[in-house]
Amino acid sequence: MSNPSVKCSAGSISGLLQNEVNFFYGIPYAEPLTNLSQWNAPKKLKEAITFEAIKKGFTAPQTVYSKSLFHDPSLPEESIDCLTLNIASKDLHAKMPVMIWIHGGAYITGSSNSALYNLDSIPLHGVVLVTINYRLGPFGFLKLDEATDNRILSTGNEGLMDQKMAIEWVKENIEAFGGDPDNISLFGESAGAWSVALQSAANPSGNLFAKAICQSGGMDAYVKKDRANKWGELFLKTCSDEGLHLKDLQNVDHADITKIAKKMKHTMIAEGKWLAPEIGFSPVADGEFLPLDPLSKFKDSKIKLLIGTTSDEYRLWSELEPYFLNLTKEQLHQRLKKLFNQQSISQIEAQYLDSSLGKISYKNTLSNIMTDWTFGIHVLDLLEMNPTQVFGYQFNAKSPLLEGRLGAYHGSELPYLFGSWSKFPDLCSDEAKNISDFLQVSWTNFAKTGSPSSDQLSWPPYSEENSVAQIDSQVELKPYNNVSKIKLLNDSKITY
Repeated sequence: MSNPSVKCSAGSISGLLQNEVNFFYGIPYAEPLTNLSQWNAPKKLKEAITFEAIKKGFTAPQTVYSKSLFHDPSLPEESIDCLTLNIASKDLHAKMPVMIWIHGGAYITGSSNSALYNLDSIPLHGVVLVTINYRLGPFGFLKLDEATDNRILSTGNEGLMDQKMAIEWVKENIEAFGGDPDNISLFGESAGAWSVALQSAANPSGNLFAKAICQSGGMDAYVKKDRANKWGELFLKTCSDEGLHLKDLQNVDHADITKIAKKMKHTMIAEGKWLAPEIGFSPVADGEFLPLDPLSKFKDSKIKLLIGTTSDEYRLWSELEPYFLNLTKEQLHQRLKKLFNQQSISQIEAQYLDSSLGKISYKNTLSNIMTDWTFGIHVLDLLEMNPTQVFGYQFNAKSPLLEGRLGAYHGSELPYLFGSWSKFPDLCSDEAKNISDFLQVSWTNFAKTGSPSSDQLSWPPYSEENSVAQIDSQVELKPYNNVSKIKLLNDSKITY
């Protein structure tokens, strides 16, 4: 069979046909970015294009402080000209639900072109899969307009603006690829889940997309303008310290900018406090693109939501960082004093500390607290906000990695969800195929109908007995784990 070619309002686009799926890689959804425009809002393509979509687009410039255990060496070259998307569809003449993936990476790293995000499995369930790239780090989430008296116009929300433009491109063009423009779902993990949640708050009517899936992320990972301005001022000072001046920022290569960004940590503007979220480059609640109070803005939204966490989120860090591995009782107390009201600490310790574990008890205690504090609180907020139209889950399949020490760590569901488990067998359990099948059927059913229920599980909204799907080799409905603990943390936290 011949390779596919489609005509849509964006232009004429040709792709590849492999294993009965049509693939289109690296499609530009906005005007190409250059050094002169890299700080600005994205702009729609001015003219229809003729494009051969057979090669993945550039990777957005990465701000990588250190290579992680999951570093992907296969990613394409980095470039600021990174506003592209990929499409996978098994039937160009159908009218299938559309799922748009927003990748994670703490707003500073990652790519939809990662080998982890396999494109050829999810579309077999009768949906069109789209994965998007967007600006990261200083180019996507750095507010410089006020700090530079508008000589540089970045608001800190350029990454979210990129995402929205990609979603709008999909809505306008996806029918030519076999998709239904009136049945679009967003899904994402970590910073991708934060992005999905914030896009939902920025567009709560449901007209742009009707359903959202947030994996390990809620509506909390943004900052207010004063903190964003302090971060921008720190960036300019760091540039100056490195001999890079304001007039240079539209002339130097992206690598010079990310080199500066790597020297910055959110603790540099913390003044000894514990800032939440624990990130520097972040979306900004400016009351323009992003509401001042996203959670309140989303309260009456018609968007249906599927949301959850892994059971051991924070082990991705606590089992790898020396601070956690050597944690003492005194250090645990010091950390808790920064996070919680003094009068609540003994009660929190009583709920979380298992002294029978001996030397590792303090590490495990803080890891479990941070799992619930960083992820659980904000997921529970959304579960309880619109309980009749939100579905919850907890992913519990323990990874064999590092002799099982990581448990069901942050992001551990991804190779199952994308069907890439066979490429990453060291990350997945012996029941990988069954778990993968369940996730793919549930997620795509949610995209099709607004409910993740299937022959494998009748999955009710959270409003029915506060039950969520506990996902492992066996799946069952149970109350969301740790609700009382999570509420204790939420009621006790210090907010700055």
